[in-house]
Amino acid sequence: MRETMKKYFKGDPVIWVVIVILSTISVLSVYSATGSLAYKHQGGNTSYYLFKQLFSLGIGVGIIVFIHNINFRWIARFSFVALAISVGLLLVTLFAGVNLNMASRWLTIPGIGITFQPSEMAKLALIVWVARLLAQHQKPDAPASEAFKPIISWVAIVAGLIFRENLSTALLIVAVSFAMMYVGRVPMKYLAGTGFIAIAAVVLLLLLAPKVDFLPRAATWTARVEQFFDPEKADDASSYQSVQSKIAIANGGLLGKGPGNSIQRNFIPHPYSDFIFAIIAEEYGLFGPMVVILCYIILLARIGVIIRKSNTTFPAFLALGLGLMLVSQAFVNMGVAVGIFPVTGQPLPLISLGTTSVFFTCASFGLILGVSRYNEEREKEAEGADDNDAGEQDEEG
Repeated sequence: MRETMKKYFKGDPVIWVVIVILSTISVLSVYSATGSLAYKHQGGNTSYYLFKQLFSLGIGVGIIVFIHNINFRWIARFSFVALAISVGLLLVTLFAGVNLNMASRWLTIPGIGITFQPSEMAKLALIVWVARLLAQHQKPDAPASEAFKPIISWVAIVAGLIFRENLSTALLIVAVSFAMMYVGRVPMKYLAGTGFIAIAAVVLLLLLAPKVDFLPRAATWTARVEQFFDPEKADDASSYQSVQSKIAIANGGLLGKGPGNSIQRNFIPHPYSDFIFAIIAEEYGLFGPMVVILCYIILLARIGVIIRKSNTTFPAFLALGLGLMLVSQAFVNMGVAVGIFPVTGQPLPLISLGTTSVFFTCASFGLILGVSRYNEEREKEAEGADDNDAGEQDEEG
């Protein structure tokens, strides 16, 4: 059994443990958060969304196992193809997207009727492409100046196609890309100048948003920002989600109400995705949220270990970008639930209900574990070579 596990589940074992813990929390929380919803809309079948999430997680583990066994050089070679396909799908979504949860972020796969978010594919493909460009432009004792223009061009294209319907994801993409460029020795003057322009553009966009017909979610953005900075002036509609989430967390207290005993799941919009962290806090008290937070912190720490062990730049940048995206998205989701950030609509990676989110989160984990697997194999080869050299020296002696 142990040999079988080692054969198929390679890479950092701590990250595998994190995946198991987050998946277990996901199953328990999704089942609790969707029981009433499933009873109303699925003919009394309260386990409908539970089995849907179990199916997604099962396929997701298969994705991890498949991807982490692929040589990352093939990932690099096909990164631009994946990015180009993603941009094409984003263009289709822009003009023919399906409206779900008051946003046209979805495409329906013809013939089978399954919907998915191209933005999830796009941000993954972009991170891989940015990692490849940074790796190609690394020179001894010289900044990666030439990498800036091609990277910022693709970041602008992807973020520009996403922001109309999903501003928070667009901002995350820009932030993670900038962090990767900073670590990749892109000159600070380029990053600072472009960052200032980007911040000014976002502020101007929020100010002018209500007057621009091209931005259908402008009123929602403005209301959420106003509610965050001045809760007393917020109307009931704009502050409802945040207020209900805080009530759930307060109700949980130190020990929680126990699994399946959430009350606010009947009042919070999307308690199974955007605000699932509040349900965890309500049912498991302080313990549940601390376990979730610790898992993401451990994940980031282990990715740091993987990066230090990498002897080539592409896998190091790849693990860095994917790790930053997963962990930053997680902390944004949790920050929204407790009122640190405005409401954004970001799912909690590997915990929130959602097939697209689970699949591409698992793809990210697969790529990270693939880098870890490569490092381990390289270390074993080096140890074998050292043992052979030692044996030859003994024979000569």
